Amino acid sequence: MCSPHANILRLPRPGDKDESHPLTSYFISSSHNTYLVGHQLYGDSTTAGYKYVLRRACRCIEIDVWDGDNGEPEVFHGWTLTKEIGFREVCKAIRDNAFWTECGEEVMGPVVISLECHCSAKQQEKMVKIMKDVWRGILVEKPIDGKGTLHEVDCVPTLKELKGKILVKTKYHPPEQQEEAKALRESVAQMTITPKRASTNPENKSSSSEDSSTDEELLEFARFSGKPKPKKQKITRALSDLAIYIGATHFPGTFTPPTPFRAGTVFSFSEKVFANHQHAYPQQLFNHNLNHFMRVYPFGLRFSSSNADPTQFWRRGVQIVALNWQKVDEGMMLNEGMFAGEGGYVLKPPHFRPGADGGPPPPAPERKRLDLEIEVLAAQNIPLPDDDENPERFEPYVKVEVYVDDPALNADEIKGRTRKAKNKGTDALWEPKKKTKKIGEVVKFKGVEGVRDPAMCFVRIKVHDEEFGKDDLAGWGCMRLDRTRRGWRVVRLIDRKGRRSEGVLLVRVGWRMVA
Repeated sequence: MCSPHANILRLPRPGDKDESHPLTSYFISSSHNTYLVGHQLYGDSTTAGYKYVLRRACRCIEIDVWDGDNGEPEVFHGWTLTKEIGFREVCKAIRDNAFWTECGEEVMGPVVISLECHCSAKQQEKMVKIMKDVWRGILVEKPIDGKGTLHEVDCVPTLKELKGKILVKTKYHPPEQQEEAKALRESVAQMTITPKRASTNPENKSSSSEDSSTDEELLEFARFSGKPKPKKQKITRALSDLAIYIGATHFPGTFTPPTPFRAGTVFSFSEKVFANHQHAYPQQLFNHNLNHFMRVYPFGLRFSSSNADPTQFWRRGVQIVALNWQKVDEGMMLNEGMFAGEGGYVLKPPHFRPGADGGPPPPAPERKRLDLEIEVLAAQNIPLPDDDENPERFEPYVKVEVYVDDPALNADEIKGRTRKAKNKGTDALWEPKKKTKKIGEVVKFKGVEGVRDPAMCFVRIKVHDEEFGKDDLAGWGCMRLDRTRRGWRVVRLIDRKGRRSEGVLLVRVGWRMVA
């Protein structure tokens, strides 16, 4: 039962991954406010947050950088009660953990640094020096062989070409703005940068660069506290020059401007702003994401570190869906389902990326229906819910949820559950409701509408403790439908804090697509 061949999740074999496409053609496992552990307003800032996500193959991480009192930049969540850490410490933690998993395996997909800079010009220069010193040899600070810079290329490099590298995503100034940026840098250097903690008045403060995720968050905090809208800080030429292949740019209000966007352009939207654009320009937004980056991050008032359902963004071709890894919720479980065993990069389906020679993509597959049957037989070593130390009172049941390409075609949520197990405890057994050829209890879904591509559909399996009131989560597993193996299989349970457990669930899986 412990054999990898029994696992419900079909992991890709070494060499299976197609790394020949530009980075824009991949979904990228991404983190929001990576430096925080816990609450968004008063959680601690720590390098442990970077180690945690990188060792789990997260490939896009966020750093919010502010002027430090000791003359070196610091990292924390501005205008909150979070504690700061040194920018240099963060860079070292990234260097030491970027390309190794928690199991000691190499993961060589490039790491994208989503840099949210609130620093003065003087400390921006220090940021650049620190990054070049600490990441020497792995930082992309000039074009790779045979490729131009962001303003010159028609296509960003391939995943293979960028393996083992660190890319900086920050506000990008084209070369023609060189003199303007120089004058701006000199004027900004004369500005007095005052403290930026939650206890101070935000007037006359410098805020983030355009299109940063913290830009909206700080604005929401200001609205929430009744304080004035924060001012923006400008990015120096030296820092902007590190945006070699991923450059944040102000959204001009349209996805089809007279002058085409550069290949490495990235727009960052909060989930709410994204929803507005999706409603207004659905096809233009999708077409934009065929060749260009887009990043979506949680709404600024998600103080508890909750997440939206990321599948709604992946279905629109968004490469970088930044999630709060501080909380294991539905969003993080689906992220695990998307990226498990993939090293943080998943090639988009063919109709989500350009066709041959940069032409139109092939048409999307026809919609089909899904028949799915999961027979639950037994479990061993189920992890107990938090604050529950008595297995004799534990009454487990299994819940199954299905996520499809076009969920709106189904009137109700696609979910089902078993009864509670025959026995109490962390080792459990289920029996059929009535005499059948089955030996366990079956959760069945027949004729589920709206399925185009199994790679964009997900199955989430959870074990709960049946109680009065809210049924606590004990363990879970989530996988893409195209990675879900049929037959008798083992679901290796992850606990509610996202840790691999010794728990397993024995199930029989059957599924098929029908016209």
